[in-house]
Amino acid sequence: MRLRLKYLGTAIVIVNLIFLYCFYTDFHGGLTELTYGKQILNSPKTALFKLSINLRFPPTETLGNVTFANINIDQDDTFLTWLKDETSLCEDGFLGYAHLFAKLNNVFLDPSFSAGPEGGEDIQSVINRPEEEEFLFVKPGYFQIHCQNKEISQYTFESDDHLMKWMSALRPVLEFTSYEDIPEVTIAVTRYEYANIYHTMTDWYNAYLMLLFFNIKSLRANILFVDSHPRGELDSTWTTLFGEFIRARQVKKPKRFESLIWNIQGYRSPMYDHELPSIPYIEYFRLFFLGKHNVLSTKTLHCKNLSILFIWRRNYVAHPRNPKGVVSRKVKNEKELESLVHELYPNHSIASIQTDKLTMRDQLSAIVNTDILIGMHGAGLTLALFLPKHAGLVEIYPKYWSSDNAHFRAITRWRNLQYRQWQNTKNENEFPNHYTYIPPSVIQNLLSETINEMCRP
Repeated sequence: MRLRLKYLGTAIVIVNLIFLYCFYTDFHGGLTELTYGKQILNSPKTALFKLSINLRFPPTETLGNVTFANINIDQDDTFLTWLKDETSLCEDGFLGYAHLFAKLNNVFLDPSFSAGPEGGEDIQSVINRPEEEEFLFVKPGYFQIHCQNKEISQYTFESDDHLMKWMSALRPVLEFTSYEDIPEVTIAVTRYEYANIYHTMTDWYNAYLMLLFFNIKSLRANILFVDSHPRGELDSTWTTLFGEFIRARQVKKPKRFESLIWNIQGYRSPMYDHELPSIPYIEYFRLFFLGKHNVLSTKTLHCKNLSILFIWRRNYVAHPRNPKGVVSRKVKNEKELESLVHELYPNHSIASIQTDKLTMRDQLSAIVNTDILIGMHGAGLTLALFLPKHAGLVEIYPKYWSSDNAHFRAITRWRNLQYRQWQNTKNENEFPNHYTYIPPSVIQNLLSETINEMCRP
C-alpha cells in the first residue's frame, strides 16, 4: 500500500510538471527562466521524491515594463561574440568591442575642439541647410583620456564609421583641467536619418543593447548627441526611453564622464542587417519601449472580430531638405480600399492612420491593438515591431521601388509574424506625384491569405 502511494505521489507531481510545461510552451512559446521544485516525504531515512526543473517562459504580453532582472544576457550569441572580441587599452580606460562600439572610463570632453551649428533649431529657421552642416566636426583633443599615445593608435573602426573620426579625436593627457563631473552613464550617438523612425529605431535599439551589454541595471542613461540636427519629432522619445539628452555643441564647458559609451552606428546595427535569422533581445526591447510609453499589450486573437489597420503615407515636412514635404510611395485610392475591406469584413474593426499626425504613444496604442497592418513600404511600417505576437503585416511596393528593401520583412521574420507583400508591375497603376493605384483585388487576396493562415486551426 505504501509503495503504491509513493508511486502515485510521484506520478501526480510529474503529470503536474508536464501540464505546466505544455501550458506555458503552448500559449507563450518564448523563453525566460523559472525554477520549480517539489519534495515529497523528506525524512531522515527516506526522501521518496525530490525534483527541481528549470522551465523557461517569456515576458508576458501584459507586462508594462521590463526590469534588468527579467533578462538573461549570458547566453546570447551576439553578446558572446562581442565579449570575445574585447580590446582593453589605457588600463581599461578604453574598451573596444568587435571594432563596433566602445566604452571609455574617466574620459574628458573639451568642446573647444569642435565646430558646427548648435542644433535643436526649428526646422523652418534652417530650411534648405545642407545636410553636411548638421554633422559635428571634432578635432584632436575633443576626447581626452589618461593613456599612452601609442596605445590609442592601436584600435580602429571601419573607415566610414564616425567612430573612426572620434578615435582620431581621442588624445592622451596626464591630468585634466577644471571641468564639470558627469557621474551618470552617458551614451554618445551620432544620428544620420534622424527624422526617419526606422533609422532612429536602430539607434534606440543599439542604445538599449548597450545598457544590457554593460550591465546597466537601471536601464537608463544620459544621451549625448554628437551631431547638429535641428529639432525633430522623434527627439522627445529619447528622453522617454533613456533619460536626459544634450546636444554636443550646446556643451560650453569641459566635462569629465565617468562612463561614456560610444554607441554602435545605426547603419551597423543588428537591426540593419536584414539577412540575420534573429537579433538579440528584440522581444525585450519591444516590451521596454512599450513600457516606457505606458502602453500595455493585451490583445489576443479573435478571428471573428479582427482589427485591420491601414498606414497611409502623405506629404509632410520632416527635415530642412524637403521644404514642401513631398513624399513618395503614396496610395492613390485610399478610400476605395478602406470601403472594400469594410464590405468584405463587416464584423471586423477597420481603421487608418497617418503616423506623423500622432504622438508616439498614440501610434503605439493603435499598433498593439492591431491584428493586420497594411501599408506602402515606408518608415511607418517600423511599427510592426510592436504588433501583437499573433499579428501580420501586408507590405506594398510601387513599380519604381525595389522589393529588395527588406527592412520590415526582416522585422516580421525576427518576431515570427505573418507577412505578405505585393509589388506593382504595371505602368498604368503609377500616377504623377508618386501616387500608386492598388487594385482592390490585390488587397482582397492578400488579406484573405493572411487571415486564413493566421486563423487556421
